[in-house]
Amino acid sequence: MKKIILLLILLVFPLASAQNVFKSQKQIYLAEYYAHQKEDQKALDHYLEAFKINSKTPNSDAYLEAAAIAFKLKNNKTAKELLTQSITKQLAPLDFLRDFENLQPYKDSKELKEVLAQYDDLENQYYRELKNPAAYMEIQNLIVTDQLIRKEDKVFGKLAKKTDSTNITKLIELTKKYGWEDRAWILLWHHRGYTNEEKLVWDFFKPYLENEIKKDNINKDFFVDFEEFENLMNDFINKTNSGSIYTLNTLGNLNYNTTYFDIKNLDKRRKSVGLPPLYFEYFLYGNELPKDYEYNPENLLKDLENL
Repeated sequence: MKKIILLLILLVFPLASAQNVFKSQKQIYLAEYYAHQKEDQKALDHYLEAFKINSKTPNSDAYLEAAAIAFKLKNNKTAKELLTQSITKQLAPLDFLRDFENLQPYKDSKELKEVLAQYDDLENQYYRELKNPAAYMEIQNLIVTDQLIRKEDKVFGKLAKKTDSTNITKLIELTKKYGWEDRAWILLWHHRGYTNEEKLVWDFFKPYLENEIKKDNINKDFFVDFEEFENLMNDFINKTNSGSIYTLNTLGNLNYNTTYFDIKNLDKRRKSVGLPPLYFEYFLYGNELPKDYEYNPENLLKDLENL
């Protein structure tokens, strides 16, 4: 679990000024669809459209997937531009970029070697282009403190509650002043559960983030992990097993729930939070589908286009 959270911190770096977040995400889904169908040019076109709509929305791995497709199409110029943007727009970590699986066939390319050699300069460009560098550094410091106390169980037990409280208070101040940054998600995650103890936190963040979703500044699935966790806790308290609301593949599914609530309406709920049909997970990754799940595969492309 800690590894998953740390990976999220490393890969997600959009700024508070992000707009058209979900419009961009829809293009990513379509790019993934066409890439899986081996329609590489269409896949690349949708990736490029996603980055055009919002260069700060996709995770850095979307840039790297697109770069690998560009290499495959022998469009090395575009590949290099995408590799460069993975750093200047998303600050892709050096090791992550160098070891990215789909780029391994092109590891000896002139373009990839040049980008790796220029990494420090491109990293500096990322920082120079920050809209609110002070806010960035303050949030980064909060995250460092957050992770530091969690390295040792004894320290965690003594300092966690106080540190989390101090961090979230500071995060509220920064969010009011500069807006939300997705890197801060991990700080809010430590206050999951809409309890009386966390009332002050959620009285601010729930309406604030819901409004940002409406303005398409934050992705529509933002609350999925939190809702799944809350649902899990209710099941635990009431000794029930209602099943997951949207997905089994979430940090909110801490007990590894294997069933879904009201599976006939699952895809409707998923669409309401910007998630594609559950079948898309099977289509891309071969994930086993529940026995009671019904879906017509012929509808997949249309459903992705109409999310």
